[in-house]
Amino acid sequence: MNNLELALIKLVKEDANSIALESLVERYRPMIDNMYFQYKIGLYDQNDWYQEALIVCYATCKIFDGASGSKFGSFFKLKFKNHIIDIVRRENTVKRQANQLACSYEQVIIDESPNEFIKNYVHLLDTSSYLEQAVEDLSKLELIALQFLLGELKIHIACELAMCDTRQLHRAANRCRLKIMEHM
Repeated sequence: MNNLELALIKLVKEDANSIALESLVERYRPMIDNMYFQYKIGLYDQNDWYQEALIVCYATCKIFDGASGSKFGSFFKLKFKNHIIDIVRRENTVKRQANQLACSYEQVIIDESPNEFIKNYVHLLDTSSYLEQAVEDLSKLELIALQFLLGELKIHIACELAMCDTRQLHRAANRCRLKIMEHM
């Protein structure tokens, strides 16, 4: 670890210096970018990742003690990776709620009157058919924009597939939303 890094850590630790913090994060930008491509977090874009990196870097500076011979870079990388994994876990628990709240068909029939269950089920079938019709009416660009909206594609990959820029993709996403809402 060099003297500049130690000085930056000290400025962050003692004075909460934001310029020093940004300089530290900038030094580790390749590591942050690498993790951005390794882990997928719902609606996070690169700016969100850098925001998380700033938060973790600040916390790491506050508790870092270089006297034991440890390196700040490896400590920050470990803390940032653990932070990202926690976010991924938190996101996945929300996805599993449907499985945790599921019950058997027989239990639903027993708990609810059959007429109420059929009414709800028919409503779901109608909704899915409307959604299918809406998706059929989308252009290729709008289909790619829908995948971006659903979190299946990152923006730069969606733009590459659609051969467009981000502005065009966002406009296509808005058209996609409107068409789906019209069908519902």
